[in-house]
Amino acid sequence: MIRLLIVAATVVAALMLQTVVGYQLFGRLIAMDLVLVVVVATAMFYGPTAGLLTGTLAGLGQDSLSGGVLGVAGLAKTLAGFVTGVIATQFIVSSVIPRGVVFFAMTWLHGVCFLGLYAMIERHGIGRPWRQLLIQSLLNAAVGVVSTRLIEHGPEWWRRRQYTRRADGRRRAR
Repeated sequence: MIRLLIVAATVVAALMLQTVVGYQLFGRLIAMDLVLVVVVATAMFYGPTAGLLTGTLAGLGQDSLSGGVLGVAGLAKTLAGFVTGVIATQFIVSSVIPRGVVFFAMTWLHGVCFLGLYAMIERHGIGRPWRQLLIQSLLNAAVGVVSTRLIEHGPEWWRRRQYTRRADGRRRAR
């Protein structure tokens, strides 16, 4: 139950950061998809079912806030979450480089699915922003790797920081 609440709070925080704060501060200069990063990280840690459900709910939430066609981002994020969960259960993605590759590849999968669905739905589609998709993939990979490292090693680093050595060699708690 606590995992569900943590994932839900993280999705809501990512939606708020991306839709409200991100566009107000950066406009369209920085094209990170924080919601996709949360979906992929959830699928990496908790498996394909959690990735599927998180992708569905987060994508529908993002669709409802964006004003576009309802369900396009939901389907794309669902697919990315499920595939990430399957990859994480079949392969070892516990170090930095495999995680970066997974975040990069899932951003490409999400982008191709998203652009393909819009090309089928709308007459003119969105275009072919492959350069922006490459930049978004690199940014998502960097943010995803750093955030998953912090999630895994953050408590250990915090405990180590609390117990520092004095000059005489004894440990003390701050």
